[in-house]
Amino acid sequence: MTTIPTKIALSVLGAAGISLLSLTPARAFMLVEPIVTTQNKGILETKTPRTLGPEFQPGQVIEYGVSDVANNFLNDTGYDIESLVFDLKTLAYTNPDSTPVFNNEPVQWGDVNGDGKIGYSINPDLKDIFSDVTIKDNIITFSGGVIPNGTLFYNPFATNPNVSPGAGIIPPVPAEQVDKDGPIRVASYYTAVPESTNVLGVLIFGALGVALKVKRSLHS
Repeated sequence: MTTIPTKIALSVLGAAGISLLSLTPARAFMLVEPIVTTQNKGILETKTPRTLGPEFQPGQVIEYGVSDVANNFLNDTGYDIESLVFDLKTLAYTNPDSTPVFNNEPVQWGDVNGDGKIGYSINPDLKDIFSDVTIKDNIITFSGGVIPNGTLFYNPFATNPNVSPGAGIIPPVPAEQVDKDGPIRVASYYTAVPESTNVLGVLIFGALGVALKVKRSLHS
């Protein structure tokens, strides 16, 4: 997403072990697991958070590459985020010299951190923000929580095998390059809690409409 100045969460926790080789001719799948947690204080000590600014509006779809270098993100959209939706795209990347050899592997959401669930953190220092994680085909939805405007959150993506740049399959990214997108594509958008001013306006206009109807009926 090098054409977009601010990116949504592009980060990686890393994954230990490779278990996608099969004894059958069936194609193996690369597993991808995103999580959404409270801020990572360890990373906060070494890196300035990226900003999800007001240019990103609710429902606006943004596509970018994962996995990337881990970082925290500031919700500066002007909205309280009530859900995050990710649509996973099969990547197009081949590396015959990697171990294992990588050849345009199909991707799907999966349990990378081994806790028996998809989309939840196993790090005791990180608290999951959303209580509900639902998966339908390649779309995963995080809901049942809120990321208030002005707060930091952490949204890493773990993969198995690990395809973060420099991890063995994807070559390292030059240090001077700011955006370090991985090869997996994700389309994402968020939904927002209605702002109190907007809700109040709706209520006021609704009350005025009812009052006018009542007035007209009394004079008819």
